[in-house]
Amino acid sequence: MTKHLLPALATTLTLLAVPALAGDAASREEVADLGEVVVTATRTPHTLEEVPVKTIVITREDIASLPATNLAEVLGTVPGIETSVHDDVFGSYTWRASLRGLNFNDGYALVLIDGERTLGAGQSGGMGEYGVGLNQIPLDMVERIEIVMGPGSALYGSDAVSGVINIITRDTPEQAVVSAGATYGWYDIQDRTKNGTTSRPSDDGHWRRLTNAYVAYGDRVLESSSYYIHYNYERAEDTRQSPVVSDRHAFLGKWRTDVNDNLSLFAKVEASEYEKLGYREEDTYRVSAGLDLRGGPHALQVKAYRYLWDFVHGYPGYPYGYKHGKIGYDQAQAVYSWYAGSSILTLGGEAQQQSIDYAIEQGGGSLIPVDETVETYSLFVQEEATFLDRLTLIAGLRYDSHSTFGSELNPKLSAMYRLSPDTTLRASVGRAFKSPTIRQLYYAAPYEHGSFFVASNPDLDPEIAVAWSASVEQWLMGRRLWLTLGYFRTDVKDLVVRVDTGETIEDKPLLRYMNVNEAWIQGLELSVKANPGGPFSLTAGAAYTRTHDDDTGNELTYVPRYSVTLEPACVLERLGLGASLVIGLTGRQYTDRDNTKTIDPHTVVDARLWKTLKKGTRLTFAAKNITGSDKGDEANWRTGHIYLLKLETSF
Repeated sequence: MTKHLLPALATTLTLLAVPALAGDAASREEVADLGEVVVTATRTPHTLEEVPVKTIVITREDIASLPATNLAEVLGTVPGIETSVHDDVFGSYTWRASLRGLNFNDGYALVLIDGERTLGAGQSGGMGEYGVGLNQIPLDMVERIEIVMGPGSALYGSDAVSGVINIITRDTPEQAVVSAGATYGWYDIQDRTKNGTTSRPSDDGHWRRLTNAYVAYGDRVLESSSYYIHYNYERAEDTRQSPVVSDRHAFLGKWRTDVNDNLSLFAKVEASEYEKLGYREEDTYRVSAGLDLRGGPHALQVKAYRYLWDFVHGYPGYPYGYKHGKIGYDQAQAVYSWYAGSSILTLGGEAQQQSIDYAIEQGGGSLIPVDETVETYSLFVQEEATFLDRLTLIAGLRYDSHSTFGSELNPKLSAMYRLSPDTTLRASVGRAFKSPTIRQLYYAAPYEHGSFFVASNPDLDPEIAVAWSASVEQWLMGRRLWLTLGYFRTDVKDLVVRVDTGETIEDKPLLRYMNVNEAWIQGLELSVKANPGGPFSLTAGAAYTRTHDDDTGNELTYVPRYSVTLEPACVLERLGLGASLVIGLTGRQYTDRDNTKTIDPHTVVDARLWKTLKKGTRLTFAAKNITGSDKGDEANWRTGHIYLLKLETSF
């Protein structure tokens, strides 16, 4: 592991970029910035108001207005994304987070960085060597987040069953920009009551600490080229009974050259180094490059990237396995679009190879090697057509040839109809598939997992989902009030679950992964943005979700029946003052398939106050979980109060 590489980069950046940080985060003067250009939903640029597929955008300004320190906390304000079972502390897990009732960690929702697939467990909040967490990169590196609700396999292939989240990083600037910031926080851990016994944290009566600092610099070179470099350091003491330090050094570098008016070349380097003291070490690397070619009605993007995740999980004798090795992606892709009047034809192809090379050392000394190469070749086509400037139809189809599962065809049909300038209707239906995880497929021998053993199953089938949705978007009060209300339903078959085989190994039960059951999820989602004039504004969201597991007849785990988020804000621009609240209400959710254990309904209140000291410099104070809620989960270690101070500046 390269222990000293990234701190050295930090020193270099600090010398390059002493003072700084970008200007004031904008107050929410616009009720909803529907002029924002998005690309994830259709792989072609559309304004948010005109994109035919339901898409939610979280801008840099939205992020700045929230009392959050990581991506999971920001995403949890979106109706349909559930993160309430996790804490906003770096190094803590996000493995129960879900999108429309299906969790990220097991690959039911696809997480991208700049349109590129990603893995990573501990540093991103995921669980296990196969896990996918939400905190993939530091929040200060993020420019915006595009969230596509509903199946995305027609454009993105496997693991886009419930949706796609594309985390888009800061771009190369048009002129020189220097920025820097630092956050210091302190928090406590609440008592835990489990099976009638109450335990206290080992440092009861003392505050734990979290810190974050970044520095960034970007500029143009020779008029035709620009670059951006960003270094970030995070540290926290976790949420376990005893403090466990986690830290991460992260680096982002970008370059773009406009060869002429029609051709641009771009490249990116990402690297991170993460450690949870005594438990995990993880290094990630990503290198990507490509070109954008535009001429008349034609556009072509060609891109290739390599992503490598090198990890050590556990230690010799660790009851959940001592795992070490690497997993990565190599992918090349090309996307061509032809803009012909009121229609857009998009054709694309991808070649992807996932490499898996690691070993698991079990407590008894046995070794389980995992060495696999999974190849996927894909072709997709999409036609967008607009009629009479009111009706837009999109039909898409993707063909995947998977080295393990053979061929998959995934169609999708979407429609948008403008009933009036202030009223828009959207609807879509599509098919998606999810390939089983590494653990479910490829282990050569049963794997010890604490109190039981688990066996892989190479004969598993992919999980298949059919989903449809419909929504209405409405402007009111002279476009000072914006709301959207939608309904969705997802039916999933061939779900993969662990089944007790009735056998034992070393007197411990043996479980095996099997395709055994089907499930459905349906619900309503409401989003509201209001700006009645003056300094006050309100953003709100709500979701009501019902689930059903056909195998047990019960509800799915970790899906609350309802969730509500209210975000009132007040900005006094002349005084350089601002304040905001985030009030989150979460309904009951089950934690076991038998539906006998629950997380109770609860309310969490966070607050943020900021002062602009001078142009480009801001001081922020945030208080999280003001009421000291146990978040309905007294059986686990949860944070109590969290306090944060942040100073950032830019020019």
